Parts: sequence; C-alpha cells; structure tokens
Amino acid sequence: MSRRAFLVGINQFTRPEWALRGCVNDSIAMQQLLGDLYGFSSDEIRVLHDADATTKNIREGLSWLFSDYSGDGKDVRLFHFASHGTQVADTTSDEGDKLDEVIVPHDHSWTNPMKDDVLRGFFDAVPENVSFTFLADCCHSGSINKVVYPPEVVDVRERFIDPPEEMQMRIARLKLQHQEDEENWLAPRLAEERGDRSFREWLDVRDKIKTQLLSRFRREKQAKVSGAKPQILLAACRDEETAADAFIDGAHRGAFTWSINAAIRERNGDITYGDLIARSAALLQNYTQNPQLDCPEELRGRRFLSPLT
Repeated sequence: MSRRAFLVGINQFTRPEWALRGCVNDSIAMQQLLGDLYGFSSDEIRVLHDADATTKNIREGLSWLFSDYSGDGKDVRLFHFASHGTQVADTTSDEGDKLDEVIVPHDHSWTNPMKDDVLRGFFDAVPENVSFTFLADCCHSGSINKVVYPPEVVDVRERFIDPPEEMQMRIARLKLQHQEDEENWLAPRLAEERGDRSFREWLDVRDKIKTQLLSRFRREKQAKVSGAKPQILLAACRDEETAADAFIDGAHRGAFTWSINAAIRERNGDITYGDLIARSAALLQNYTQNPQLDCPEELRGRRFLSPLT
C-alpha cells in the first residue's frame, strides 16, 4: 500500500493584482485533515505555497505524486489545488468546447499556460487499480454578471482571472463556432425525433428531448478526449460559475475547501464521495457556486480516500 498527497495553495502571483487570500490556508487545512483523520505522515505529503508553486515545481510534484506505486490495488493519491483558474483558446482541436481549461501557478504565463492537456497527461498514466482524487478549488469561467452575496457572506474574491482581451475575443469566436456545431448536429436529430407528432404534441416534449440530445452531443465530444479510468474529481463549482475566496470562521479560506473539511470532520473521516459532495453543497447554500462530483457511478458510494480494493 502506498499513499501520497500533493497540496498546492497560491495566494501570491507574479502579477500582484491577481492576489488571493485563502489558498494557503486551504492547503494547510487539508494537510491537517490528512494527518488528523487519515494518518498521513509528513513523508506522504508534499506542499507548495506561493512563490514555490511554479509551473516547474508543480510538474515535479505531480511526477512525485504519480510514482512508486505498490501495485497491490491499495494505493491512494490525492491532488488538492487552490488558486485561480482560467481558460484559453484550444490550439490542438482536442476539446469538445474548443477551450482549454488552465490552472494558474505562481508564475502563470499566457503564452505557455498550464493547460488541462498537461494535467491529463499525468492523470491518464495513473494505473487503473490506484484510487486517485483531484480536489480543485478554482474555477475556469468568469462571471458575466456581478455576483451578489447575502450580508453574512463577506470579503469575497473570485478564483478566476480574465484572459487578455485578444484571447477573450478568440474564445468568443470559438464559442460561437461550438454553438454552430451543436445546432448543426442537433437539427436533423430533432426532426427525426419529432416524426409525425402534431405541433402541440411536439411542443410538450421538445425541450426535454433537446436537452437529452445536447447532453449526448457533449458526452460524445468529451469521450474523444477523456478516458474512463476510476478517477474522482471534486470541483468547487459548475463550469459557468466562479469559486469563492472568502472570510469564513475568522480567516480567509476557499469556500469549497472549507465545506469539504467541515463535512469530513463532521463524520470523523467516515464519509462517502456522494455524501461528501451533498454536504458540501448544503454548506455552500449561501454562495453562488454548486460543487461538483465527477466520477464513475460505482465510486460515489466509496469512502473518501479509500483504496479501490
């Protein structure tokens, strides 16, 4: 059995205007949680904060995380990342939505960002009998409208940075192209689904069928670039939302990491992934973010950080 956790928290960046306040606290909280409830030793955890969390060092940390497996089916790996996220235009045509998601290291560069393609290269190499959880407290799409929080939610920053104007224009063009691709794929299938239904009959079911078809279109696009390995993603929010960096319980924290820690400690570490994301969502009800669990259905009932066998 082999266990490793790689924790990254970044408040400070080479661009001071990108500064956050809760990310380092997030990784410290995760480190304490792993020791208190899961018995991780210091040798089983690596942590990078602020200026140490460069692109190079994060790559090296991921190489350490995904190495030295025991091969007995009981290996466990955790990657926790608290920082900004963003998007750039896809340059390799391997993304269904024509956008690359990006995590933001301390030395983030728009000309050489740390894309999801890079992470996928590490993730896809994880053996299928290894339990791997990625806990991402960042977001990859900006808010078009200003987010308004209730009075009890104070001092909030969003964990997203806007791409440069030229990149935003390119992203907008690619989104339009993606929308056209969807519509061209959808039109003949909607016509086939309507068949000989009357206008009124079709009106009653059209929206439901359209939603189902669009879900199928996106799954098919995603299947071309994603494997089906038993990897577990716990994400701070939906694609169209932003993750909050807020003042909670007397300190700056990521709202998502705070909710995950609280939910796990309430159950003394004995909680399934499905129950964990449900409790996280309940704790975040005053925030405009909905935490997400992405994993094979059979893993939703597995205990957090438990081996696969």
